[in-house]
Amino acid sequence: MDRADVEPAQWLTYNKGYLGYRYSSLAQINAKNVSQLKPVCSFKLREQGSFQNGPLVYNGVLYTTSALGTFAVDATTCELLWSYRHAPAYVFARNNKGAAIADGRIFRGLPDGHLIAIDAKTGALIWDRVIMDSTAGEFATAAPLVWKGMIFLGKAGGDMGIRGEMMAFRAIDGEKIWGFDLIPGPGETGSDTWKNLDSIAHGGGGTWTSFSLDREAGLLLVPVGNPGPDFANEARPGTNLFTNSLVALDAMTGKLQWWHQLLGPDDRDWDTTVVAAFDTADHSRLAAVAGKDGVLHVVDRTNGKLRFTTSLVSQYTNRTTPIPTDAPLRLCPIAAVQWNGPAYSPGTNLLYMNGIDWCARAVKGRTPVYVKGKAYLGWANGFGDRDPIEQAFGLVNAIDPASGRLLWRFRVSSPPLAGLTATAGGLVITADVNGDLFALDAATGALLYRTNLGVGAIDGGVVTYEAKGKQFIAVAAGDNSGTYKAKGDNTVVVLALP
Repeated sequence: MDRADVEPAQWLTYNKGYLGYRYSSLAQINAKNVSQLKPVCSFKLREQGSFQNGPLVYNGVLYTTSALGTFAVDATTCELLWSYRHAPAYVFARNNKGAAIADGRIFRGLPDGHLIAIDAKTGALIWDRVIMDSTAGEFATAAPLVWKGMIFLGKAGGDMGIRGEMMAFRAIDGEKIWGFDLIPGPGETGSDTWKNLDSIAHGGGGTWTSFSLDREAGLLLVPVGNPGPDFANEARPGTNLFTNSLVALDAMTGKLQWWHQLLGPDDRDWDTTVVAAFDTADHSRLAAVAGKDGVLHVVDRTNGKLRFTTSLVSQYTNRTTPIPTDAPLRLCPIAAVQWNGPAYSPGTNLLYMNGIDWCARAVKGRTPVYVKGKAYLGWANGFGDRDPIEQAFGLVNAIDPASGRLLWRFRVSSPPLAGLTATAGGLVITADVNGDLFALDAATGALLYRTNLGVGAIDGGVVTYEAKGKQFIAVAAGDNSGTYKAKGDNTVVVLALP
């Protein structure tokens, strides 16, 4: 596991390795031959739910998850090896981003607030722990990380008025080791940014996307989401730390090391969603972090100091204009960066990031009253009335990590929610809601390959690995989403050269 970021044959965490910069040193599939890429097999989960999973691959076995199911398949033939399905006591949200693998076990969270360990060879349940209160809207959706016998996972549910927490558990039995409140309590660092102390109890700050870990520094990097209530900042005066922030914790103890707040106090649901740590050609130790406001922040990961910001989308409208109560206000973007984060290529020394150009109209509602287990929002029209999905498009951005300068940009006809992966073959590979998988020239952004996989929206992982001496690409496709008008059969499609 310690070499997960650079190990070519495996894909061992949601974002490949601990640092999470999604780069593979495999080059059998490259800029010269990628046009010959063909599907070799597929595995249907026999489900039609949300499918945002990032597959894992270890020693020729691919592991994938749905909200309640966990599956192991042969990574070259897609033959099912085993499956396990959790029977929930209570489910608020049916969503899962992925799992973690270590010491012969698969670890994952569940929408009813459970954390489980499964035998990676047999699919047998080893242990099951309740780590959250799902009746209050707390749920586990992020893919965990496992390091030194600890599982790192946080509470999601910021839209439900939870109080976020990042946690560590013992891998051997799931016992809790430490917890860090992502909404600080009275007297704790950051509590003075909550001027109304009563708002702390339901201040949001969920963490629902993946984490990164700097093993050498023992530093856990956590993207923290929106404050609660989402759209009514009058209920929580102040800058509302640590919402919409990147928080760096001592991985062994959970103690705060530093933070960088991307924006606050938010009233547009502009969660911080993604983080990747990487070291550049000039030996800078950096972290790239972004969220739904569509602005990339690159910080020094030794201290959290900002190096630069870069725009990831082309439309920024009414970013700070007060939202009226008597007429809708059009604002852009609405959800520019979701659950899949940056890639960095040592070969090009470029940082790659997808952005979604989409706008919505919002009307201010009454300040909401917290009710356990209910949405805690603040707009009169829910999460806003979005423009028709046909008007939404995406941008793949290539950025110089030293200066923040945009070097090239590729326009995608529909939102690119899928994972984005860079390779030593000179490729940047990603996919979109229309179901198109495509590969770009990593140096120039030129389109080299595009195919529609025919199973619906691709909103999950795009990973690459080696098995039996051959390079493969696996794609989690067939997501179902009312927001993106996406329908399909949850399917992992595996591709390779003929």
